[in-house]
Amino acid sequence: MDVFLCSGQRALVLAPHADDETLGCAGVIQKYVSQGSPVRVVVAALTISDSKRYRKEESGYGTYSGTKRITELQEAMRRLGVTDYHILYPDRTGRQLYDSKLDRIPRAELVGKIERQIEAFRPTVLYIPSLTKHQDHEAIHQAAVTAARPYFWNGSVLIYETDGELSFQPNLYISLTEEEMKRKMTALEAYKTQLGTIRHPVHPDSLLHKAKFRGQQIYEEFAEAFQVIRMRG
Repeated sequence: MDVFLCSGQRALVLAPHADDETLGCAGVIQKYVSQGSPVRVVVAALTISDSKRYRKEESGYGTYSGTKRITELQEAMRRLGVTDYHILYPDRTGRQLYDSKLDRIPRAELVGKIERQIEAFRPTVLYIPSLTKHQDHEAIHQAAVTAARPYFWNGSVLIYETDGELSFQPNLYISLTEEEMKRKMTALEAYKTQLGTIRHPVHPDSLLHKAKFRGQQIYEEFAEAFQVIRMRG
C-alpha cells in the first residue's frame, strides 16, 4: 500500500447487489476503515419482500426472505466496520421490480442516482463493479462510468473484481493480511442466502482461492485486483 494510501480518503463503493462489495473489495474497505477514512457502500437493488434464487444443486429456484437479506447486509457491514450504507432501489412490492432488472431502468435515471450519491458523500475515490454476464452489473458499471466523467467529478475511479467477468484487466493489486482475508471471508459468510456450493464464486473457499491467485501475481499471500480507470494523485 506504499503508493496507494488509505488514510485521508473518502471511499464510495457501488455494488449491484448486497455481497458484490464484499466479493470485490472487502479487504480494501477494511484498510480505509482502519485508517479512519469514511466509507459509504451503496447497493443498487435489494428486494425487501420474498425473492427467488437459482440453486444448481436443486436444479431450480428457491425462495428466501427479503427481510433476511437486509439482516445479512447489516451483519456484513458490521463485520467490515462500515456504518454508512444505502440502497438505491429497495423493492417492497413483492414483484421484484429492480433486482435483476436494472437494465430496464433508463441509463439517465441510474446516472442521476449515482451523481446524487457523489454530491452527498464527496468521495475522493469511487469503486465500481466489473462488467459481467449479469445485466445488473453491466447497468451499474456503465452508469457509474458516466457519472464519474471528470467534468462532473474528477476523483479516482477503480473497477473491482466480482465474478463472471466478461472484461477485466487488472493493473492494480493490493495485498491483504491474513487477518484482513479472514475478515473478508467472515463478511461473505453473513450472506447466507447467497452462498453457493464450494465451487460457486459466492463461497468463502472460492474467495480464498481468488485472493491467493491475485496474491501470487504480486508475490504476496493474498491480494485484491483492480482495474484503474483514473488515478488522481
